[in-house]
Amino acid sequence: MQLLLIRHAQSANNLLYQQTGAKAGRHPDPPLTPLGHRQAQALADHLRPQGGPLALTHLHASLTVRAVQTAAPLARALGLPVHAHADAHEVGGLYWGAWDGERGPTPGETPAGLRAHCPGLRWPDHLPPDAPWDGGFETDDPVVHAGRARRLLGDLRARHGPDDRVGLVTHQLFAQFLIAALLGSDLPRLPATLRVNNTATCAFDLRGDTVRVGWINRHDHLCGHLGGALVTA
Repeated sequence: MQLLLIRHAQSANNLLYQQTGAKAGRHPDPPLTPLGHRQAQALADHLRPQGGPLALTHLHASLTVRAVQTAAPLARALGLPVHAHADAHEVGGLYWGAWDGERGPTPGETPAGLRAHCPGLRWPDHLPPDAPWDGGFETDDPVVHAGRARRLLGDLRARHGPDDRVGLVTHQLFAQFLIAALLGSDLPRLPATLRVNNTATCAFDLRGDTVRVGWINRHDHLCGHLGGALVTA
């Protein structure tokens, strides 16, 4: 398959960090900001007429509100359903408290709650059809994150063939583990963090014996007023 990693649009937590430089007051499962919704629509408008690796045939997204809200205009523009994936969430999953202090798991949205944002969302078969997603809480262990990245990529490879062009809406930190796994790195994640801006894309061709990188952090669909200072936190 060809794989297009897509970072979600600007979330309320991204804006909070941009304004304060801190994570105090963060929401466990933040929605998009008004700017984030405009960024997501700009990406959808950009991908609609494209060919090549940008002509997506399938869409996947994490079970977070911000990822599903980002995928929604893409689904409308491309006429595709969105396959929700429980392994595509951000590092740590959903939690209350501070990342570097006391914290604990908190559940995510229900299928109905996420479909209110994206009517074409397809809930994972292995999850209860009416219950909230458990939030994916996990310890801060690179080996755990790397294992989840490999599991997710294995599932996508099993589902898709060489003619499929797959878009995956995911997250900044988890993308580092996905990219390391795609490149066959011996390290759990990349040795230095690659910048992946809100709604930026990273393209990979998995159809041969080696993975070919098309680009990293492409965001030419964002004109100046949609950049939002290109927040990465």
